[in-house]
Amino acid sequence: MVKAIINLENHHYDNFEKSIKDDFAEIIKNKKQLFKVRISTDLWEAYIDALDPNERQQYKCSCCRSFIRKYGDLVIIDTDGRLKSAIWHPASAPSYFKEAVGNLKLLVEASRVTSVFHSDQRHLGKVMSGGRHHLAVALPESYINQSVWKKANQLMIESQKDFEQLSAALNTYRTESVATIKALILSDVLYRGGRFSDMISWFNQVILHVENETDLEVIRHLTWLYVAEAKSGYCDIKKSVVGALIADYEFGIPIETIIQRYNEKLDPANYMRIRKKPSEEEVIKAEGLVGKLGITDSLKRRYAKLEDIPTFMWRSRYSDNGNVFSKIITQSRPFEIPRLRVPIKTMTWKKFKETVLPKATNIEAKVENTSRLMGLVTESISNSKPLFQWNNAFSWYYHGGVDGKIKKGSQSVKISDDSSEKDREIERRIQVAGGKYDDNDIRCSLRWENYTDLDLQCLTPKGKQIDFSRNKVGKGKMDVDMNLMGESEMPVANIRWPKNTAANGSYCFTVVNYDDRSNGSGTFYKVELEVEGYIYHYHGYFPFDDMHEHVFEFNYEKGRPINLIGVYHNLGYSDWNLEIGNFKTVNAIVKSPNLWDGKDAEESGNHTFFLLDGCHDKSKGKSRGFFNEMLRSDFKEINKILEAYTASTPIQGAEDATACGLGFSKESTWDLTLKVTADGLERLILIDRFD
Repeated sequence: MVKAIINLENHHYDNFEKSIKDDFAEIIKNKKQLFKVRISTDLWEAYIDALDPNERQQYKCSCCRSFIRKYGDLVIIDTDGRLKSAIWHPASAPSYFKEAVGNLKLLVEASRVTSVFHSDQRHLGKVMSGGRHHLAVALPESYINQSVWKKANQLMIESQKDFEQLSAALNTYRTESVATIKALILSDVLYRGGRFSDMISWFNQVILHVENETDLEVIRHLTWLYVAEAKSGYCDIKKSVVGALIADYEFGIPIETIIQRYNEKLDPANYMRIRKKPSEEEVIKAEGLVGKLGITDSLKRRYAKLEDIPTFMWRSRYSDNGNVFSKIITQSRPFEIPRLRVPIKTMTWKKFKETVLPKATNIEAKVENTSRLMGLVTESISNSKPLFQWNNAFSWYYHGGVDGKIKKGSQSVKISDDSSEKDREIERRIQVAGGKYDDNDIRCSLRWENYTDLDLQCLTPKGKQIDFSRNKVGKGKMDVDMNLMGESEMPVANIRWPKNTAANGSYCFTVVNYDDRSNGSGTFYKVELEVEGYIYHYHGYFPFDDMHEHVFEFNYEKGRPINLIGVYHNLGYSDWNLEIGNFKTVNAIVKSPNLWDGKDAEESGNHTFFLLDGCHDKSKGKSRGFFNEMLRSDFKEINKILEAYTASTPIQGAEDATACGLGFSKESTWDLTLKVTADGLERLILIDRFD
């Protein structure tokens, strides 16, 4: 008997291949996310076994077998949580293949999702080999893995972890708690709470979507759907700042305390700052990845100039615009209008911007607080690849860091004995270290967040000094002194006089950067002084070692509140070419760069900068080419290296900078005094807050 030779055309195999391609393209044309499922049955065997036994040999192709085994388990998830095969659609298959395709569809759609699907390749399967076509489909460019850090299989493994983390969060938190924290974040009472608004809104949507479902498989599928669309870090919400807020609320902590704990976590001195020196292996890996990303040139930063800035809220017509005679004041009217002076008026920035700014011909700003000093920075090499979450090359820094909220060389004084304003983290550290926090006439405590050895010192009324080498003078005692050997990244120091022991007279407290171990990133610190139940706070920063700062000086008289004599600055106005208490001409007013483009990135802050004539930073203080929280999420893998790099790399062109001045955040009080001239009328205006 002669075996029949089967012609593939008789079964319309070419139409079968085409239907697979067309149906797949239709499935993903609306950017449907693909998923992998776990199937115990061999899909290839299920496919072959459904074909005519006398003819199946013609279809035993290694390329098609590989395609079915590797990609036959791809599915999409509908919004109702039901699985749908991405490959197998019996309705469009030629009659000869309908049974096989139908079997595969049933097997796939009855399975359980195991990961989000990612691919490094454009084509799934081999399109042609051995002179004939094979089962294969093509992915649009948007579906191909864009990560320079990880391969597709790594991303699929990570999606499994994301699913576990999101499932755990959904099983942990109550819907009511999530809604409450969402309201808190959106209420604008948290410092920079806006950066977490998308995250909490997303998680609130997830928990509302799944809470009324009773089918556990549908809940799983919906969870996978959200895993696929989640931004980096969203699924691990339990370890995020948002998760901490929800956990605090569910634990029964009062809202006021929750806000205080949140603000400590988000303190710019600590948030997203590296704690440990990068390893040599991490540096080598980062070198390679920076090259792959093509951002070597982008990391080279220089001070910005006025002519670099593309958009202004206001600009003086007398500021240097690059023209030869730009500084010459021209006559705008045929006669001189006498300048009138009126009493100072207080208003918000919003009202000033709407009513006064459009008419202003000249503005001067009074320089009063070093924490407000700022500089704009841009790329040294034009058209470098973008680094930031916004679509321009500009960044900024304040004299004290990323935000003017840290008040370098300033103090905040409490006006009552409400102990809620005490720093509970200082209290905790002192108690753990065996020191005494309460029941003192005078207590001065210092905390910082790295292995640097800071020394707290006090010059007592008798002219003798308490410090690490002499921890007791009279009844005064340093009972905690840490990091002599760099033993803790959460250190504290404490000097105190117990109740009824402090002598009347002059006390002067100083902080010394005795041994800097910050790896170039500098050290922020906080000092808390308590005298007769009154609390005073001081925030400071040391960019390098062998520096000291006098933080508190006062005359003590038992039973009476103190008056602080003065606060001293190692880094001050002269380093910015300014004089304290004087007015300085404003050349221009701009928003922070994250707000310049059509798509605002307000989660990175809402700042207004007053660029002052002749102001530029010569202090070599906390100047930074950028901060981690400004960077695109692509760079998360090497944040530690980039932080160390920018902390130790000077910004170029300090002497040529013309875009430095005073900065104010939406979240903080302003207390900015302006001298404004409009239509010949000179007015003093106090801007007290944003709106």
